[in-house]
Formats: sequence, structure tokens, C-alpha cells
Amino acid sequence: MRALWSLCLAVLLAAVASAEERVGTVAGVEGRAEVLHPGAGEWLPLAEGDPVLLGDELRTQADGKLRLVLREDSVLTLAPGSHLAVSEQLLAPTAVSRFQLLLGTVKALVTERYSEPRARFEVETPTAIAGVRGTSFIAAYDPAEDETLVVGLEHVTRVRARLEGDVGDEVEVGPGMATRVRRGRRPLSPRSMAEGRLRALRGATQLGPGAGAAIPSRRRANALDARRPARAGERALTREEQAVDQPLFNPRRPKPPPPPPPIPRSGR
Repeated sequence: MRALWSLCLAVLLAAVASAEERVGTVAGVEGRAEVLHPGAGEWLPLAEGDPVLLGDELRTQADGKLRLVLREDSVLTLAPGSHLAVSEQLLAPTAVSRFQLLLGTVKALVTERYSEPRARFEVETPTAIAGVRGTSFIAAYDPAEDETLVVGLEHVTRVRARLEGDVGDEVEVGPGMATRVRRGRRPLSPRSMAEGRLRALRGATQLGPGAGAAIPSRRRANALDARRPARAGERALTREEQAVDQPLFNPRRPKPPPPPPPIPRSGR
């Protein structure tokens, strides 16, 4: 009996630890954004620096935008009036992340960690699944039309329909291209996205300069990896920081004595 109780307790503690697993951090908020933690009965306001947990549901109001940085450095940005759930995230032995977009628009900037074999980064909507291997895209779900729009921003985004008992055909969406997927239908052939529409989607998923620190692009982030601390407690410096990280004049520090005057030479 004692062994059975110990097993039940271990399972319970594992479930609690999984529910409280931190998968990312809020890096910026504009307007109103909220979170519903697993098992909680009410939505709570989000602020910059708040943790995001496995199983959390995130939503933005009509005036709100939200930027989330995952623990593996991928970045998700929610447009106003959006609702996203964190379904799964594993970092080892293979990176796997899954999110459910229940309403609205999300932009994903995905790190190259997901370009490894068997790695997977997916955003699911009620009608489609967008999967990438280290790239960036925008996904939007309109419940009124019951339709998903996926726009490629960089490299290739693979999109398939969510069909009953069928994996569904998959289309590849390149930069500046878009596909639409309605419930029960296969993805449309990708077409060029109108510049005005693409600009509007980018603007809806872009926070202003005052909403959190700027997030570097994936290429910039990869370049900075070489200058990250190698040991705990060691400070990472960018080139700009290295230029200014020099000892400054301290008025309390005594000045060094002046050099002695030159010794006059005797005349010959």
C-alpha cells in the first residue's frame, strides 16, 4: 500500500511540475493582454517579464498586442483580438513545439533549432496546420469564414488541412506567398500576397519601440550566440558594449604623480 501511495504521489508531483513548466517569457505588451493558467478559473492581466507556462492560454483584447519569447529564442507576436494556447514544447532530445491559434493572428519567428531532423514547430488552427523548420510566417484564423490564412515571410512554410481521417495534401508557401484553408477543404495553391494586405498583417504583429526590448532577427541572434557567456556569471558583450566597457575616470581615485622634470645636460 505504501508503495502504491508513493507511486501516486510521484505521478501527481510530475503532473504539477509539467503544468508549471515555463516555456517562455512575455517580452512586450501593448494595450490589454491576458493569460489563463491551467486549472485557473479566471483570466489575469499580463505584463512584460511575466512567465508563460505549458498549457497557458493567451489572448489580446481589441487594443492589445503581445510578444512572447520562447526559451529556445523563437518569438511569437499576437495581433489584437487573438487567442493562442501553448499545447506542447520539448527541447530534448528533439525540439518540438505546438500551439493552437483559436482566433486572430500570430507571427512566428522560428529559430534554426527546428531545422534539425525530427524537430517540429507547428501552429494549428481549427482548419489547418502550419509547420516550419527554422523560418518565419504569419497565420490568421477567421471564425466567421472558418478559414485559415498562412503567409510566408522567410524560407518555406508547409501547410496542410485538418481533415477527418486524412493527413491532407500539403502545400509549400514561400516568402510573400499565401494560402487559404477552409474547413473540410484542401489548401489553395499559394499565390502572391497583395503588398497592402501584407503590410497590414506585419503592422498588426509589430509592437512599438516602447513595448519591451527590441527582438533581434534570427540571423542577428545567431551571430550573437558566439558572444554569449561561456560560464555562469560571465558577462556577454556586443561589439557596441565592448567599445564602451572601458574603465571610466573616477574622481575619487588619486591622480598619478606627474613625471619628473628632465635633467639638464651640462654644457661642453
